[in-house]
Order: sequence, then structure tokens, then C-alpha cells
Amino acid sequence: MPAVERINIELLGIGQAIYNKMLAVPFYQRSYAWEDKHILDLFSDTINAVNNGESEYFLGTIVTTKHDTLRTEVSDGQQRLATVTILLSAIRDYFFNSATKENQTRAHNITFQYLYSQDLSTLSTTPKLKLNDADNEFFLKRVLSAPDSPDRAIELSKESHKKIIQACALAKEFVAELAQSSQPEEKLSSLVKYIHDSLKVIWVSVPDDANAFIIFETLNDRGLALAISDLLKNYLFGISLDRITEVQQRWIQMISTLEAIDNEEIIVTYIRHFWSSRYGSTREKELYNQIKQNVRNKEQALEFSTALAENSKLYSAMLNTSHELWQKYGPTAREHMNTLNLLRMIQIRPLILAVLSKFSIPEVQKTLRLMVSWVVRFLIVGGLGGGTLETHYSLSAREIYSGSIKTAEQLGDQLKKIIPTDAKFQDSFSTATVSTQYLARYYLRVLEQQQRGEHHPEFIPTDNTDIVNLEHVLPQNPSNTWNYINDEDKALCCKRIGNLALLTTPINTEAGNDSFAFKKPFYKQSEYLLTKNLTAYQSWDKDSITKRQGELARLAIKAWPLK
Repeated sequence: MPAVERINIELLGIGQAIYNKMLAVPFYQRSYAWEDKHILDLFSDTINAVNNGESEYFLGTIVTTKHDTLRTEVSDGQQRLATVTILLSAIRDYFFNSATKENQTRAHNITFQYLYSQDLSTLSTTPKLKLNDADNEFFLKRVLSAPDSPDRAIELSKESHKKIIQACALAKEFVAELAQSSQPEEKLSSLVKYIHDSLKVIWVSVPDDANAFIIFETLNDRGLALAISDLLKNYLFGISLDRITEVQQRWIQMISTLEAIDNEEIIVTYIRHFWSSRYGSTREKELYNQIKQNVRNKEQALEFSTALAENSKLYSAMLNTSHELWQKYGPTAREHMNTLNLLRMIQIRPLILAVLSKFSIPEVQKTLRLMVSWVVRFLIVGGLGGGTLETHYSLSAREIYSGSIKTAEQLGDQLKKIIPTDAKFQDSFSTATVSTQYLARYYLRVLEQQQRGEHHPEFIPTDNTDIVNLEHVLPQNPSNTWNYINDEDKALCCKRIGNLALLTTPINTEAGNDSFAFKKPFYKQSEYLLTKNLTAYQSWDKDSITKRQGELARLAIKAWPLK
């Protein structure tokens, strides 16, 4: 019989499914990820259906496969199954903590109907729902175990564990609110019965993973919202056939590498940047279809998943400069990468990925230094949108992978047509305003180090606001002593770079709004040369700000050079 004919579809209460089946989330599926909104929506929709006397409430489709094992594997639906189990566990806990014998019996029944299966002869217990490797032990001890078990004190180690704890807290609060009714036992027992019989899912059982992934993709193509990373994963698994174990291993390797540095949202960003570095800038909404068009068989799925796993280490190092990778590039390259992260220009990441993958160590060191200059120049000059910049960076990355660009100099020549020249940068810097404090502090710290003749002025010396305080010479909320400057000039000049300075000790709030003459002694005491130099000005107005900013602009082209 063809495999597709052995697909079984049932309409089940989700509690009935948990009651009757032993379920497992495969190791390659994502960890628990539901946010408060998803959890509260499920709880409120369910109780509203109960209160309104609705005969059933539909939760969607769950796709599973049954191999020659004890458990049925869940290909799609693990978030709903885990959350419903958490709710049932919270109801169990309420009954367990009650002093009455009847409620103890209710707690026992929920435990061994929905949370555990118990062997009749040995009385050993097995969890009804097993999550993936990252979450299972935590879920077992924190959710399924009895409220008085010492296992409940297990320490969390992953972002998904925090989400499980939050789901437990929301479930406990939800149950406590229901228990405030005049007949809490009846209210909660009715809810359990509704979950068992009437909280409906379409349960799709398929004979193998390939069919599961095809159904999974079809369901989500028809409008069921899901992360692009999940669609990609299941597409790759679906076409990998007898290479599926290898592809799964590569996928897990990538996930483990990236989740160690950020939440799961970074996964889609990484895949998009990786793809853009190879094939040109690709928007997130285009990513899934682009990959489907280019990765079409099991050999390509294995090649693609292998490249994703290998390059995820480079991407991880880009975001975490304590990564061991930076040992071979040295402290200078590490600090340049730190600076690029501070400047938050994520559009350049496809290019950095290509550079780290293909350039020699000396060329990586040169390129990262140049990238800092490019990013600052784009931030000051503006004009090119983030999408346009990423397009240029991605095209250059593609040239690096093809072997056409092998050095920092060649890369600079490739981007020369879009990188602001010295003249353009100086002109724009002379009139620039900065509304973002972290950028203003960075610009001033670099200029200070350039003034001092530091070897690498573009480094970040410190971003601690307790140590480095940003001072507006013309205050943001000036006192009456500044009335000689008209309101229009106050608004225009306050956030200009020429009006900003660094202080190691903040001027107190009252003094900070006072006159320039009052504040000059504070500037004179400063350890920063550019701040101390403010005392050379007799007064402070629009012309003074323009003059000082011109001086800073001349420093800027030296601090962020093109060679």
C-alpha cells in the first residue's frame, strides 16, 4: 500500500490523545518557545468555550509519525501539547496541595492519566510526553514531578527553561483564579473533562518522516503561522530521505551553536545572512522559497545543512567576541569586531561571514579595521538605506566566495563607489547631529583617542555610563542663562556633535542646566583633552558649536581612515 494511503486522520480531544498515547518530541525539533500571549490565549479561549457552553473548541492540527518504538513522535504541535500538559499539571498541583482526601484522589488521577503512565506490575512510571533533549529533564522535574518533590528545584540553563517556568507561573495563576469560584473542585474537574473531550485537534498520523514533513509544509503554506526556521528544517528533512539522520545532526549542531549566544530568533537571521552571503541579499519573506528553489534533493540538503553547521561557528564568534576563534586573529581584530557590534550595523554581517570564511588572518585583521571606518562613515553621511547597504555587502560577499576578491584592498576597491570619501565624510560630520547616546559617546571617545595619538583610536575604551558621562554644553533643558540663544538655534544645536563632550564625573542636574561660564571650571578639571579644550572658548553659541564641530570633523577623517 502506498505510504500516502496509510496516513490516518482523526478528530480527537487533545487530552484524550495525551491520555491514550506515549508522545515524544524528536531531538531535532525546537525547544519550548511560547510567549505569554500564546499561553494566555490558549487558556482564555479554552475557559471561554467552557463558560459559553460550546461543545468543542478547535486547536488546530498535530502531525505525528509512529516508528517501531514505544512512542509516537510529534512533528508539529509540540508547543500546544507541552502547554496543555503544563495546565493539567497546574490543576494536579492545586488538588495535590488540598487537605481533602477527595482532592488527593483527583491529583492522583490526573497524574496517572495525563502526566505519567504506570506499569501495573512494577509500578514504575514513564512520562506521557517527552520533550526534546534540551528540555526533557527540566520539563520532567519542574512540571511533571509532584509539588513536594525536591526535583522541582532544578536549575534552569536555557532560554526555553525560562519560558517553561513562565508558562507554569501563568498556569498556576489561571488555576488559582478559577479556584476562587464557589465550587472550585467542580470548576477544575469540568475543565479537565473539557480538555479531554472537547478541546479538539486534527490528529494526523503518518508512516514516516518524509510524509510528516510534506504535510507539515502543506499545512503551513495554507496559512498556519510558523517560524521560517521550522519550515526550512522540515523541508530539508523531507527531501533528505536516507540522509535524514546526517541532516538532522547538522541542524542540531547549528541550533546548539547559535542558541548558546542568543534566543532562537537569531537562527532565521543567521540563515538569511548566510544565504545572502552566497546568493545575494535576500529578504526574510523570500528566504524559504529561495532555498526551496536551490536546494532540491538529498545531496543538496546535506551539503546545505553541513555549510550551515560549519558557518554557525563563525557567526557565533561574530556576536560573541570571547569566542576562542578570536585567539588566532589577535586582540586588535577582536576589538574591531566588538566595535562593529556596538555600532549595530547588522547589514554588514553577510560580508563579515564571507571574510572570516575565506580571507587569510592578516587580511581579516585589515578588513575588520576598514569595516569600522565604513560603518561610521555610513552612519554619519546617511543616504543609503539599510536594504541598499546589505545588497552591496552581500554582492561583495558573493565575490569573496567566488574567489574574485581575496584581500582587504580588493574589497575596498569593490565598495569604493558607495563608501563616503574623506571630503564627503568631513562635510557631513561638520553638521551632524546625534540623538543616540551610545553613538555620541563612541564618536567622542574615538576622537579623544585620535587627539591623544592612540594607535587604534577606533577601539571602544569603555561604555560604562558611570565612568563616561555624555555632557551637552548647551543643555537639553537650558536655564534662563541661555536666553541669548534663540529657541530655533537651541533646538538645532543641542544634539550637534560639536555641542557634546565627555566627562568622567557627571555635573549635577542643577549645574548641568546652568551657564557656560559656570560649567567651564568642570571642563577644565576633565581628563579628556577635547573636553578641557572647551575652556578656550569665551562664550558658547551657534558659531562656537560650528567652529568646534569643524575641528572634530578634521579629526574624524584621521580616526576613521579609508586605508
